[in-house]
Amino acid sequence: MQTTPWSRSLALAAALALGASGSHAASHREAPAMTLDPAADISDVYAFVSYDAANLARSPELRKVTLVMNVVPGQEPSAGPNYFGFGDDVLYRLHVDNDRDGVAEDVVYEIAFQTETTNPDQFLATLGGGPLPPVSALEGPGSEGLARTQRYTVTERRGCDTKRKGLKCDADVTLFGGTLLPSVPSNIGPRTMPDYESLAAQGIFEDGATGIRVFAGQRAETFAIDLGAVFDTINLRVEAATPIESVRPPLPVMTAAEDADDFQHPYGVNAFSGFNVNTIAIEVPITRLTANQAPATSETGVLGVYASTSRRMITTISGAPVVDEGKPLVQTRRAFRQVSRMGNPLVNELIIPIGRKDFWNSSEPEDEAQFLGAFRSLAVASALEAVSGVPVPPTPREDVVQLLLKYPGQDPDPSVGPFAELLRLDVTVPPTPPSDIKRLTILAHDAAGNPTPDPAGFPNGRRPNDDVTDLVVRVAGGPNFIANFVGDGVGVAEAGITPVFPFLPTPFDGRNRRHVDPGE
Repeated sequence: MQTTPWSRSLALAAALALGASGSHAASHREAPAMTLDPAADISDVYAFVSYDAANLARSPELRKVTLVMNVVPGQEPSAGPNYFGFGDDVLYRLHVDNDRDGVAEDVVYEIAFQTETTNPDQFLATLGGGPLPPVSALEGPGSEGLARTQRYTVTERRGCDTKRKGLKCDADVTLFGGTLLPSVPSNIGPRTMPDYESLAAQGIFEDGATGIRVFAGQRAETFAIDLGAVFDTINLRVEAATPIESVRPPLPVMTAAEDADDFQHPYGVNAFSGFNVNTIAIEVPITRLTANQAPATSETGVLGVYASTSRRMITTISGAPVVDEGKPLVQTRRAFRQVSRMGNPLVNELIIPIGRKDFWNSSEPEDEAQFLGAFRSLAVASALEAVSGVPVPPTPREDVVQLLLKYPGQDPDPSVGPFAELLRLDVTVPPTPPSDIKRLTILAHDAAGNPTPDPAGFPNGRRPNDDVTDLVVRVAGGPNFIANFVGDGVGVAEAGITPVFPFLPTPFDGRNRRHVDPGE
């Protein structure tokens, strides 16, 4: 394999592991129970200082942070007539740790949905034999074509305790005056929704009392990965990679120029091309998230974030032989219990063994010490070495523990906690303008291989278009992988970078969707 100076490679590895707060987020079908429960399946978590024009223009003490949770992954846009929604029986939460103790319950945003069937006799775009007008509004005139409307509430909770029964908190603030906000429906197609972007813009709401903005609805998938190659026992597409001195390398490598081009797929295939996802995005003033609710400093500016979904303990299903059309077929009761969580990406897929995946999802991030063995053995790195013959760093992988489970500056002693699996964001780092965002963030470089780092992205939180796949593969593989630009050969997804809230693109519509397949 080609080489670059080891000193540079080791420096980059150390910077990625220790120099910025560390995590990544990408999870699809990561645990057995979640494969059967898409409404509660968290596919991605993002946390970043907003990079729209308004926030770029604000002074640091007035800036805002965006937190995003994606669920219901892998949505085929044409999958009607019942399209995609959130779960009325699922409680969605975004959690923040602002005092570095690893317990991310200092501030919690709780989102709960309820669905109303407004036109029970509707068939496609007709009602009572007559045509319905195109959908141009989420509610009221112009929304007649929507057979069902899904609405939600947002609650800000502070000083919470997960160890007590349920989530008990010191203070709750019901945002938007408790108003039920309509979510944005799936993008059915141009005849049904001729101006979807305007329709989706109606789904952005701002709370005048707090300055918080929120959006819930369908978006295009921005996570880009050659998923089939990764999960075929790390069978990355070597046959299409750049030859080194006319010899096919044991791992797919890119030239510096190929790796520096964020918007090309030099040899990989994006498995999520043309697919959509459901997004909950909340933009919050930084001063509502810091421990003292004051402008962030070096002491208060690093936040830990994760998302969770919960279901009630008991579900009762009605059905034959006794059926009452006037009652719901599914009823739930008792307290909510967590069924899925995510902070860092690919942790449950690539680090936690299959027999513990569901247990991991139901546990709290501050209890991560019970999974330390999996982080230190890092089986995915062993798999990379086994299939390629290229050496990876020896175990135990304390660099991975430091990256994923500790805050910057926290005691590096492997016996000293707390260990908490959280996505960590330093909000004192200014946002990068959309035109300058680099998918490789701290490992970004130009076509000649000269470093051009972008410190506002992963591992300093994560933005929607950060290439966590390549970054994770390189961290797991170590200096050889970093030096040779090893990755899955997939860059930024085809929809590109969205410069405005909620920072994920307009979803693909059902009639005109297209998935770019291998060889195309």
